[in-house]
Amino acid sequence: MLVETKNRIANSFERLDALLREIESQRIPKPDWIKLQGSCRLDQLDENQGPALLSRLHACVLRGFLANNVRIEDRTRRLEFWQMVTRSGFHNFSDLGWMKAYDSPFREDYDYIQPYLNKGLDRLDPYALYTSVLGTFDFSVEDFVGTELCANVETIVEPMAGTAEFAYHGHFFFPDFLYLMIDLDKKARQRVMARNWLPDTEKEYLVSDILEPRIWQQIKSMTRGESLAYIGKQSHHLFDARQMLRLMNMATSHVDYLMLETPQLASVTEMGGTNDMTRQEMKDAGFEVELIEHHDGEPNPFTNIMHFYLSASDYTGERCLFEYRDWTVWSQAILVTFARLLGLQALYFHSELHEFVPVEENWEDCDVEDNVTFMLFTRRRIETSD
Repeated sequence: MLVETKNRIANSFERLDALLREIESQRIPKPDWIKLQGSCRLDQLDENQGPALLSRLHACVLRGFLANNVRIEDRTRRLEFWQMVTRSGFHNFSDLGWMKAYDSPFREDYDYIQPYLNKGLDRLDPYALYTSVLGTFDFSVEDFVGTELCANVETIVEPMAGTAEFAYHGHFFFPDFLYLMIDLDKKARQRVMARNWLPDTEKEYLVSDILEPRIWQQIKSMTRGESLAYIGKQSHHLFDARQMLRLMNMATSHVDYLMLETPQLASVTEMGGTNDMTRQEMKDAGFEVELIEHHDGEPNPFTNIMHFYLSASDYTGERCLFEYRDWTVWSQAILVTFARLLGLQALYFHSELHEFVPVEENWEDCDVEDNVTFMLFTRRRIETSD
């Protein structure tokens, strides 16, 4: 099911003020997005006017705002503008626009640059930087639970959760769901549980190894309604073949649906080398971020294994933020083969239909050749069109 959004447009500050007044007085509902056009330019506001207006915007939108009319050539001013907006509760880590957590009353601070400006590379927050370059924000719990297949889901499970962006952002859409997160990283757990969660949302972050049967038994005992588990590609690619097969078997035996994010269809040999991940605010601050292949990490076309790391560097040197040794690119075809070995149904999220479709159907009209694919596995019998 396609998620429909309601947008509003402001061509001047006068029109924007009138629109915000209508929303603030509850005469009209909050739109998903407000588009700022024409003379309604945030870069024309001073250091006092900008934060005040952004505070009002934050309270009056469900998802965020668009401001394609901003034009700043000076590097220092451009970075100051970015920091002003990110400190006001909006991030631009997605192609969608300046976003907030859905209808969140909390103004999250997304400025990960200032610690670097204060004390250099050593003060960069690896988790915040990872989110800015590798986090997935364009699709969320809303998109997947909105499908016909997952319409009865009430429990979201995020194994290998790390910063748990999927669960955290999902809970703003569905605060009455149960959110179960699992990871070995105690620091990640502390970070996630310290975030601003809606007060009545049920959540648990378990520090455990998801390859242990007992954790899935515990998850099964805690879930209510149907359950959807999601693992991003930076996580499950850390498993070797036996581990991946074991994970798929255990997970689908204890949750209704297991969803894995996979890269776009491509040969693993096309994924090596160095990939520049530097965002504009990083350039303006004076550092760059890259995914760098290890000297022994050239992608092996027979095993799909590669070795690389996420690095931040500036004129003072280089800092390794995250290490990826023995990273196996689990392609769609391999995962489907595993599914058939285990007797699972294999589906994928069709970006045009906005539904989960069996892998044998309708792939020609989807964007799986150009973008990431969300593969779903289940022990349930799925009716096909044959």
